[in-house]
Amino acid sequence: MKTKQTVLALAFVAIAFASCKDQKEATVVEETTTVTEQPAPEVDPTQSLVGVWTQANATDPSIQQGFELKADGTVVAVNDPTMVFTKWKLVDNTLVFESEVANNDPASVKISTVKYELVEGKTLNLEVEGTKVTFTKQ
Repeated sequence: MKTKQTVLALAFVAIAFASCKDQKEATVVEETTTVTEQPAPEVDPTQSLVGVWTQANATDPSIQQGFELKADGTVVAVNDPTMVFTKWKLVDNTLVFESEVANNDPASVKISTVKYELVEGKTLNLEVEGTKVTFTKQ
């Protein structure tokens, strides 16, 4: 019985030595995190144009007139009874305004294509027949 205990003890010692053989101290690796500046997410120009855009009335500067560009592609006049456009969309770098089709007659559709410039999200410059017209977002 003593022999069994001795053999068993030697086996445990051998296993202990074998498991410790050729072990090296673990290498410490320092990780550094590099923070890179992410580019600002691109703003959809269509969403930037949605809103109420007005300018002073030429004959009565106390009245603000213009239009509201809605997210669903419709246009609503703001204190401007002469405006005939009811739809809008962006095509490349231009704004396209359309009127309603009367009696399903495509010939009655009025379309105006104007170049635009949006300045700091608050000023909308439109080039209408060679003239710059400026509106301010409300």
